[in-house]
Formats: sequence, structure tokens, C-alpha cells
Amino acid sequence: MTTRKKGTAHQVSESELKEKLSGKGDERRGNERVPARLEIEVPLGSWQEVKKIYTTNISKGGLLFSVTPPATMPATVELTLTLPDGAKVTLSSEVRHVSRRDGTKEFDVGVQFQALDAPTRHLFESALAKL
Repeated sequence: MTTRKKGTAHQVSESELKEKLSGKGDERRGNERVPARLEIEVPLGSWQEVKKIYTTNISKGGLLFSVTPPATMPATVELTLTLPDGAKVTLSSEVRHVSRRDGTKEFDVGVQFQALDAPTRHLFESALAKL
């Protein structure tokens, strides 16, 4: 496996992504993921506007979503997540991986949340506990 630098995105194979998502192998996530379809606003590097898309899964530490090309994103991104009750939280996130789904034009993007202030963390974790 290649050495990764913090703050850089890298491409992984679908088999590696599936291994990571299934909990096999070198699992680094400390939080349980919950399948969830929540709206997020994602600023993509080559776009002037924000794209609204949906999460695939989410945890206290990060989330996964899929986008169609272009999948150029900055290494650090501010995501605006719409919680189930309609409230919105902005989550400073670091792109941890981007990989193309086999047989599709979609890319899975996994992000890890950076330090959240106490009110944002409380609001987010309260909503997550209800999922």
C-alpha cells in the first residue's frame, strides 16, 4: 500500500474501497457508518457554483458521496449538510479518497471531518443519533 500524506486526495481501486467499507483489512475509522441519503452542498474545483448531491453513508467522523465528472475537488472542502429536520450545518472536511465506480461515470468521494466547533458537533451528532 502506498504512503499517504495528510491533506492529499488519492485514487483507490473499487476493490480497495469495498474492502475498506466492508470493515475488512486495515480499518482506520473509529465511528460506525450509517447508510443515509442527506443533501449536501459541495463546491467542486472547476465549478463556479455549488452542486447539491446526496450522501451515501455518514458517521461522526466523515461521509461518502458520489459525483459524476468533473470530480476535481480541493483537498479541503466546506460541505453544507442538510439534516433530517431541515437544519443546515457546515462541516470543514478533508478529502480522503476519490475513486471511480467500476462500470459507471460516477466517482465516490470520502471525506473526513476536521475539528468542528461544539455547537455544530452537538447539532450534527444529535441528528446522526436519530438516523
